[in-house]
Amino acid sequence: MTAEPATTFPIVRTLLPSDVPPLGTHVAIQADEAQRAALAKLADAVSVEAMRAEFLVKPWGQDGWSVEGRVVADLTQACVVTLEPVVSHIDEPVSLKLVPPEAMARYEEKPDEEGGIDLDPAAEIPDPIEGGVLDLGRVAVEHFLVGVEPYPRKPGVVFDAEAAGVGEGRAELSPFAALARLGKE
Repeated sequence: MTAEPATTFPIVRTLLPSDVPPLGTHVAIQADEAQRAALAKLADAVSVEAMRAEFLVKPWGQDGWSVEGRVVADLTQACVVTLEPVVSHIDEPVSLKLVPPEAMARYEEKPDEEGGIDLDPAAEIPDPIEGGVLDLGRVAVEHFLVGVEPYPRKPGVVFDAEAAGVGEGRAELSPFAALARLGKE
């Protein structure tokens, strides 16, 4: 799988690994109006009213970096049943480790004596750094998207399949009914 270039993300905030001091650095990202509009489009939302990310970036292991923090956002989505506005809040924790691509070999799973892979659930498998920079904008956008409700529903609203023509008595609207008619011809 190839990674998308950072320019496809509406928030670009990079940090050179060499700029991270031994005790770490705090990074705050506040999405501006244009970035919020682009995030809304990415999330298929009506609007994003606010989006903020805060990270503590510090050295980790021999040659890696730890990124800890949160992504918080308020957005408006369309209810999947009524299309009415639904206000949503995102509060996603961020906890990841990044290492240069050449260091990934130390963390790759290796076959054991029997040819199986020994999976240690306690082992932290880091992500590779892409392009030689810590792309915190990308981290923020990815965690924002993870927090977006895929099927927002207004409280108390229930989908009525029969009223929508999907239930009994409305089989003629079903795509399967159309396939069944083709088979009879």
